Amino acid sequence: MNPLQTSDANPLPASEGQGGASQRTPRTFPPESDDTSGAMPIEAYLYRIEPFRSSSENPPLPFPYNLTELAPESLADLTKRIPDFPDGIRAIVQTHGLQSLGISACLLSKAGYPGGEPRPIIRIPIRSRRAHDVQHWHSARQEVEEYLADRQIQNMSVEIVDPDKAMVRSLFPLPPSDFLIQTFEAVSPIIRATLQDVLGAKWTSYCLFKVGPTAGRAAFCVFVTVQPYTVANWQRIRQCIISIMNTEIRKSRPHLVGYVQAAFSPGGMSLGAGRGPPQTEATPPARYHDPQERFTLGRSFIDNLDGHPKIGTSIGVVGSTGGGTLGGFFGLKVGNTIHRGFLTSHHVIAPDPGTGPASNSAMAVGHPTKTQVQYFAQADVEATQENIRISINANARTLHELEENLAQRTATGMDIPPNLLARRDTLRQHIPRIQESQQAASSFPRIIGHTIASSGRRAWVDQNIPELIDWAFVSVDDENLELREANKLPDKSEFGQDAPNTYTPGLLYKIENPGPAFSQFGSLAKGDWYFKKGRTTDITCGLCHGTEVVVNSTNMRSILQPNGESATPRDGNVCKVTIILNAKLNQPSARQKPFSAPGDSGSLVFNSFGEVCGLLFGSYSHGVSELEFWQGSAVEAGCVMSIEDVQRCIGIGITPRNPDSTPRGPPGQLIIP
Repeated sequence: MNPLQTSDANPLPASEGQGGASQRTPRTFPPESDDTSGAMPIEAYLYRIEPFRSSSENPPLPFPYNLTELAPESLADLTKRIPDFPDGIRAIVQTHGLQSLGISACLLSKAGYPGGEPRPIIRIPIRSRRAHDVQHWHSARQEVEEYLADRQIQNMSVEIVDPDKAMVRSLFPLPPSDFLIQTFEAVSPIIRATLQDVLGAKWTSYCLFKVGPTAGRAAFCVFVTVQPYTVANWQRIRQCIISIMNTEIRKSRPHLVGYVQAAFSPGGMSLGAGRGPPQTEATPPARYHDPQERFTLGRSFIDNLDGHPKIGTSIGVVGSTGGGTLGGFFGLKVGNTIHRGFLTSHHVIAPDPGTGPASNSAMAVGHPTKTQVQYFAQADVEATQENIRISINANARTLHELEENLAQRTATGMDIPPNLLARRDTLRQHIPRIQESQQAASSFPRIIGHTIASSGRRAWVDQNIPELIDWAFVSVDDENLELREANKLPDKSEFGQDAPNTYTPGLLYKIENPGPAFSQFGSLAKGDWYFKKGRTTDITCGLCHGTEVVVNSTNMRSILQPNGESATPRDGNVCKVTIILNAKLNQPSARQKPFSAPGDSGSLVFNSFGEVCGLLFGSYSHGVSELEFWQGSAVEAGCVMSIEDVQRCIGIGITPRNPDSTPRGPPGQLIIP
């Protein structure tokens, strides 16, 4: 939100008191450095290669960021010190040949980012004509800084930015058959060794994408994410990665040499369920911090208070604030016993840190640490109850004012418009319904079951590089819960503009209205279309990227071996992750949208036939920010493990074994009810 948003439609009079542009002479300042050679923090490098941004912070927080309103007292102090705000600042900008789109005083922040706490800023968005205008921006910005300093405003940053051209990157998926995907996979070990040698543990991931502001302007790029404030010679690393790719390309497609670039950003993979700390009186009701250092907001489920958990329901651990998503209901066969329950992610239901090694370890059937699971997550219960309270108060206030108006009209003999009577009657009927919802909400949270098996924070080896695994099975306590009814798929009308044929021409969603329960397992294939239904972003669709992202993960504690035992990772924390991107192909103007967000972990992933193909367990982001997707400025791809891997890992991990690790019974089996 931009308080004090102004319009430049009406030019200011050129009066001295208003600082009119025709009365001013633009000042010049020494040019700011755009040299990208040598070692520097990643934030400084990104700022120096950005031609459409000038900031008084050195370096500024990288895109994307959040903008919120100033506190009323801060805004009042600003306008007291600058009575002609924002006209005086606009006049300065105009003398430098810049046309502002609106000047605002606000708070800039980057949630979850080191040093990303809110700070006051004067933000001046403009529409630029060419990149080298930025030197004029620097002079205009510095003159605005002096203007503020002359008025004893010392703690306010200034930023001039072209919001349409500034560095907002979308990552677009590639098909597995693309020659450059095959080239990337061939040289991936060399790239990994290079990053490890130069950056050590500071790199977090890398992969080949098409990268750009829109699909039509995207270019092939090896995209590397790193920890915030990592210092390196980025230009040298960039040239090294490009050289590695070109050397391989030259062997068979020399005409493609130079097609692949390299880029860097803070970010990487995180387990994005959004779990909260144990509840205390000091725990904020609407925002929380989870063991994976993720933030998220409580979400209202006022329209889902029928009391029946289903696909996409919010869940959480009893005693914690946050949670994740109930994926779908299954049977878990162990020996001759079939446990009724549902799949989700391990980190959604893991015990809180400090309760013992079980927060990281696998929980086999019969494990002594069984977390109780509730629906909804506590943060969502509180958000729902608060939403209902606000709705009741607002409607009651509106009804009271309307009835007073009607009484006054009656007393004075005025005509009463029929629409006022209709509105009063509607409110009288609506408020009791909201009060019924309030009564229903008071019965939440409800215990749904307890965890009986999970993967722990581990990986398992498939081919050369370990793949992360993150699953859990929660046994339901209600023997009367109809599992197939809870497993109903969405019908095609719920996809709107995200229908499969908008991603892949001719592809149709095969589930008719109303959607039946899912009944088959499918496979996760690179290049194919999938959807998920999660607690936070509901139904989202995307394409499975043509190659895995290589991740330097802190979430891998051990390797699951075929005999069910755990081993220490041989190659540090390096593993690979399959991702799904909400980015449409064959649409040049398309921009990327989030496929997942904090709170979606545990969602099942389905194909166009409604078959269960995967389990979402985290997010891949190049923004290192948790709340920006609400403003449509950050991108989070979904990290997914295939349902085949889930089944294999359940078979390995839940097989009864003798002391020498040989099987003494049939392997565990996941069954669709």
